[in-house]
Amino acid sequence: MDQAQERDRATEPRRRNRRSREAVSEALVEAAATLASEQGSGHVTVRDIAARAGVNATFVHRYYGSKKNLMRAAMQRAQERLASRIDEVPDIAEGAAAVFRATLQERELIATLTRAALDGVFGDVPASNPAMAVLVERFEREAAARGGGRHDPRVVVACLSAIAVGYALLGDYIRHGTGLDCHSADEVETMLVAVLRDVARLAFPE
Repeated sequence: MDQAQERDRATEPRRRNRRSREAVSEALVEAAATLASEQGSGHVTVRDIAARAGVNATFVHRYYGSKKNLMRAAMQRAQERLASRIDEVPDIAEGAAAVFRATLQERELIATLTRAALDGVFGDVPASNPAMAVLVERFEREAAARGGGRHDPRVVVACLSAIAVGYALLGDYIRHGTGLDCHSADEVETMLVAVLRDVARLAFPE
């Protein structure tokens, strides 16, 4: 076997195991979101993210330009995932349970956003929020179809978002502080959904 063949055999496993650009990008985004929620974005390094993703650190700069851009991509991805879940809800008011539980499934995103704001890493935490935009659009469209509502749909969405985000972050603390820890987490979520459904209806006429 000549030297060229030996070289080809030595590099064959690496070629076979090489991940696509899409796979590497996805791994980096997931690693960035996970680490930021665990440690705070200000304490996570590019090397940390790359190590968690199982790639060389140079890929962060090659694909995203900077850690900040990668963190933005991680947040955007999770927001879009939540937005698609909200958009699938047939009735936005009656679908309060689905929206609330979809939000709770994005605890990682919420923790990342909160830590980024507290760390001061992003002086301009992304203003665009696909999930909230979808909620506002759904409520505005439904309110217009019903001839207007009792409250501005944007305010209703702000209230719903504040409740869902706050509970996603501090659910155990809230249950204990309000004396609801005698109930299971599922029971409390069901009770909260009933209240959220009433709040959602404030966007529509009585």
